[in-house]
Amino acid sequence: MTDWFASAVRGQECAEVAREVDWSSTALGRPSTWPGALRNAVELCFSTRFAVLLTWGPELTMIYNDGYRDMLGTELHPRAMGASAPQLWGHIWDDVGPLFDEVLRTGVPTWDVDMKLMMDRSGFTEETYFTFSYSALRDDDGAVRGVMDIATETTRQVVYRRRLETLGRLSTAFQQRLGGPDEVIRAAASVLGEATDVARVDLFPPGAPPVSVGTGMGPDRGTVDAVLSSGEPAWTDRTLVAPLDAGRGAAPSAVIAVQAAPHRPLDDEHRSFLGLLVQTVSDALARAEDHQRRVRRVTSVSDTLQLAMVPDTPASPRWVTRYRPADDTMSVGGDWFDVVDLSDGCFGLVVGDCVGHGVEAAASMGRLSSAGRALMLAGSGPARTLEMLDVFARTTPGAEFTTVFCGVVDTSAGTLTYSSAGHPPGLLVRADGGTEWLERARGVLLTLPHGGRPERTTDLAAGDTVLLYTDGLIERRGESLRTGLERLETLAARACRETPVERLPDRLLNDMLPDGSRDDVALVVYRAG
Repeated sequence: MTDWFASAVRGQECAEVAREVDWSSTALGRPSTWPGALRNAVELCFSTRFAVLLTWGPELTMIYNDGYRDMLGTELHPRAMGASAPQLWGHIWDDVGPLFDEVLRTGVPTWDVDMKLMMDRSGFTEETYFTFSYSALRDDDGAVRGVMDIATETTRQVVYRRRLETLGRLSTAFQQRLGGPDEVIRAAASVLGEATDVARVDLFPPGAPPVSVGTGMGPDRGTVDAVLSSGEPAWTDRTLVAPLDAGRGAAPSAVIAVQAAPHRPLDDEHRSFLGLLVQTVSDALARAEDHQRRVRRVTSVSDTLQLAMVPDTPASPRWVTRYRPADDTMSVGGDWFDVVDLSDGCFGLVVGDCVGHGVEAAASMGRLSSAGRALMLAGSGPARTLEMLDVFARTTPGAEFTTVFCGVVDTSAGTLTYSSAGHPPGLLVRADGGTEWLERARGVLLTLPHGGRPERTTDLAAGDTVLLYTDGLIERRGESLRTGLERLETLAARACRETPVERLPDRLLNDMLPDGSRDDVALVVYRAG
């Protein structure tokens, strides 16, 4: 060993490896024959803690320091010392070889940030990332004879950022799709199915088929049942099988299995990441279960309100009614209808709309509905009923500015007498297809000052159809009320001609609101005999 080599190659563990190499058997020959430029590069390599790799000569023979050793994994060090770079890096030479060739040909350095390389360095094909620069090494005559690689491995940073992004996408998906447990299962499968660090995910919801995304084999059913029974997570090879929280202290009813991707080691960080994924899904499922319990509770309350507030339709097949709330968790809201049998072939009609939605609006609606029914049963006509509702609404919080259409159908006389407090006009579709808006007795909303409620009577012939409704049927965001009324007139004329009366409300709702309602809708249909 020459004095300069012994002096230059020292102070690092790789120095000992370098001194043990039989350099005379390599393309470089004995160190005493090395040119001054290579000697200077070797001295630089072993005088720094930065990761440095030198390659020199026709075979690009490798010399490296301790900083670079870790990048070689558990399989390539120490045999990489004195080896040919193209031979050692054969599995990634298609990626880095062109960069070496560019530097050797032009002398211009390269620069790559977070370059992905699939390396065989620790007994398996590993996903790695590096930020590095290849620079020319020139001989004493200035000709490029080698390449120096100063590199930093960024695998941990890249993978860490990616895993944080996966957790973020998972949380965002759950926030955007808040619903029942099935929504959580679908969102989890969608996000985790695209996660680079997850090879496969299996979700086992209660009472439903498993949902699986990815490649490879899922856990056996025995493992799933054992986890469900014990409530404790279990590892099988690279797969974490864990129970999912049902919320409110309930026993777990679902299980998730998350399999680690094969190109990263299953170290503590990878295990922790899979655990965080499971916890995120579990928390979302617990929230969904609690939300569903609240929905069921509210729905039960609203169904009770509906039974109390929304009356039965008269037994006659000539009367058909529908109610569709804007909030699918409630069966009632601020809109209401009532058809009151006044005896002697007369029926009182009330269709109204309180401001707002939900339970508070339903409470106001219930008070007005009860008052209207009592007034009509006491013999008050449409105009008088509205005048008394004016007085009642002034003492009922939440009833201000309510719109109401009130009428009386006399089946014996074949007439409809009506009055309106700011409500959208009813529509009369004649048996011959003609239409008539019931708007000649229109007044202001309840509680607003007025000089008396108008009242009008119109004749009804056999086959005529009366349509009463609330504004949710005709209003659409971004268009005028007149457009909605014209649409109703056109569609109702066709529907009355083509559709039996018992199916008419459903057809009108579907034709008028093909995308569903954004407001409560009450609908009353009467077909004169």
